[in-house]
Amino acid sequence: MSISKISTKENIFGDHIAFVEEWDFSQANTSEENRIFAITQVASICYQSPKALGSETLYNRLMAESMGLPSSSFEFVPVLLDFSNPMHLELLQKEYSNVKKFGELVEDGKYLLTNYRAIVYDFENDKDGYSFDIRQIYNTPDEAKIIRKNFHVFLYKVDLPTRSQMVRHRINWQELSRRYVSGKRVPFDFYISEKMVPITTGDYDTQKIIDLCVEHYMNAIDAGVKPQEARRIIPQAAYSQIWGAFMPTQLENYFKLRLDEHAQWEIRKTAEAMKELLQNSPKEDH
Repeated sequence: MSISKISTKENIFGDHIAFVEEWDFSQANTSEENRIFAITQVASICYQSPKALGSETLYNRLMAESMGLPSSSFEFVPVLLDFSNPMHLELLQKEYSNVKKFGELVEDGKYLLTNYRAIVYDFENDKDGYSFDIRQIYNTPDEAKIIRKNFHVFLYKVDLPTRSQMVRHRINWQELSRRYVSGKRVPFDFYISEKMVPITTGDYDTQKIIDLCVEHYMNAIDAGVKPQEARRIIPQAAYSQIWGAFMPTQLENYFKLRLDEHAQWEIRKTAEAMKELLQNSPKEDH
């Protein structure tokens, strides 16, 4: 398959719920079919809809999601531009572009690693500024190998406060949408840290308070309140799933900050899991 899960680090918080997975998206831009598969792979998690995988209908909807600008899931299609390729050079010579703004030089400056969303945005803003439809630039299998070395995608299951710390990093993110995915369709999981377990308030301990909030949420849904409104009552201890795609300097910065002993324990565990997954990946691919 063009998009595949490489490996998983489970139980990172010690509760048998939190995890980090490493995924290979390096072939996402080798064909239109692969682009659709990659983008709907991300969206299928966000909308918790496995049937959406490979759906052209969903792909087309995401393409025009926000005033003509594609969904952020399009950022998970990495595009490698070669300074020695005349067609690629047409994009690279632009003084100002989203391709450059959201790209990074790799392999000693021989290539610019960017993403498909940036290319679509540049084309939509200046269709007459190119001699061809730049959305039709695809990468070769050899270029995909270079992407594999420099573009790293992870899927996380973490609690909301940890997620909030993670998204402070300016990388490509896409999260499970509790605006659309109700707790009735996909039940909530919660992370209760060791320090919160013994805390009580009157007759209530941490778990009972969470249970009360979930009950109130379910009552609201039954009363016709939409999930996007009812979710406000759900405690911050709730788990979420979130994709993250890193370029080299972004990954380096994440490790620098989140492997530090002063980083909060939970987010440090995400960085440790990511590093272990990368170290254990097949060596020929790195």
